[in-house]
Amino acid sequence: MVPIHDSDLAEERWTKASWSNFELWEKVEIREKRKRQIWIFATFFLFFILSAIPVAVDQWPKWTTQHLVGKLAREINQMKRDASIARTAYRLRFVEDGKLKYEIEKLKSCSDTRGDLVRSVSLDSEYLTDKSYTLILPHRASSLEIPGLISQVCFDPLSGSSVIGHPDKNMAGFGIISVNDLTEKRLDRMSILLISGLSAEINFE
Repeated sequence: MVPIHDSDLAEERWTKASWSNFELWEKVEIREKRKRQIWIFATFFLFFILSAIPVAVDQWPKWTTQHLVGKLAREINQMKRDASIARTAYRLRFVEDGKLKYEIEKLKSCSDTRGDLVRSVSLDSEYLTDKSYTLILPHRASSLEIPGLISQVCFDPLSGSSVIGHPDKNMAGFGIISVNDLTEKRLDRMSILLISGLSAEINFE
């Protein structure tokens, strides 16, 4: 049996200690590298958020008007279903100048000037408390060079839709815009709900 000398044991202990130190520093390096990656990712994420805030603030009125015309589209589709079930004409009309409050009326025909009130709703009642959005009225639309905007529409399941207050019976629309944009005549953030044909087909612009 080969004798084991103290020098051999010391060398073995030194080798193990060296490897332990190497593994320790390797773990420290991996941990520091991970920290650097986290900091880089956090910096990039923060930069992205800060860059996106001005865009979000600028586009918020556009997103809001899109939400409002989407809600109006659902209301018109519901009105069409109600008219088909009742087999009589229904009309949606905004009752206050520029406000987003509208009424649904039941009529004998779309030519009637008055009807029975079914419901009265404010389009912005869910979350807008400052009333900062408005309907673009027909007389305002002409000054903004936006043809075809209306404030009421009627649907008769027998004779089809009737676009009231506009000479082009085939297509018209409801325009919604923020009050500030209307004052500044900034039109890129408004949204329009287009209504076309006798079946009152709905499209967005």
